[in-house]
Amino acid sequence: MKLFDLHCDTVTELRKRGETLLQNTAQVSLEQALGVFEDYSQVFAFWSEDDVDGEENYRLFHETLRYVSPMLTESDRFHPVLAVEGGKLLGGDLSRLDVLHACGVKILTLVWKDVCCVGGAYNTEEGLTPFGQQVVERCYDLGIVPDLSHASDKMAYEVFAIAERRGGTVMASHSCSRALCPHPRNLTDDMAKRIASLGGVIGVNLVPEHLGGDTVEDVCRHIWHLAEVVGEDRVALGCDLDGTSELPRGIAAVGDLPKIAERLRKNPYPEGFAEKIFYSNAQTFAKAHFF
Repeated sequence: MKLFDLHCDTVTELRKRGETLLQNTAQVSLEQALGVFEDYSQVFAFWSEDDVDGEENYRLFHETLRYVSPMLTESDRFHPVLAVEGGKLLGGDLSRLDVLHACGVKILTLVWKDVCCVGGAYNTEEGLTPFGQQVVERCYDLGIVPDLSHASDKMAYEVFAIAERRGGTVMASHSCSRALCPHPRNLTDDMAKRIASLGGVIGVNLVPEHLGGDTVEDVCRHIWHLAEVVGEDRVALGCDLDGTSELPRGIAAVGDLPKIAERLRKNPYPEGFAEKIFYSNAQTFAKAHFF
């Protein structure tokens, strides 16, 4: 089986712990992933930490990148993709986005929490700032995909409007369904449909608080619902491993993810649905926008 996961926070954890990607105490390790999956593509997000300012986050991005770059060497079976989670590190300086692009960043999760220079997160009613509008426009100039996970509803619809005008795509790398769990971090059905209409993809995360439960069945309910709303080709996994200490029962790390596939294979969708969710949907999107 193959895996393409659209979001993890492992690189930040590795820097903090002084560990390697091959073997570590984190939720994602190459040893475990390649021991289970025949092909493994992973989006590694560099997190803009909430308790430090933009300048320090920008410095930490480069420090983390220097630390993990030797570990992110692509091979026949391992395909890393770089992302940044939280535009706070831009610090109001648009040229930093060009630097991120030159470093290989393919995805920008615009916000994380509260309000930053880009705009408001899910726990606010703020949309894009004027600088945030410039950031989204520049993302389309550079080929960086704006990621709406963590965005406020107002911000999401403002990004949709820019994407439509620019002929660009969007994604939600690690979000669940608000129809099933009313957490503001989750997507409404209309937001999910807008992402799909723009050629985007939605990665379902494994955070019990966003799932409304802590079982593999809860994960699958969100996958099934979103597939019903946007079609089975627009849903993937964005597990958020190493971004949460709480995971569904029976899942402690990347090597346990086949338990989700096992349950998906018992669903009413045609044969091959689990493989779409685990790999081919994200791979198709990545081939169009990352690789």
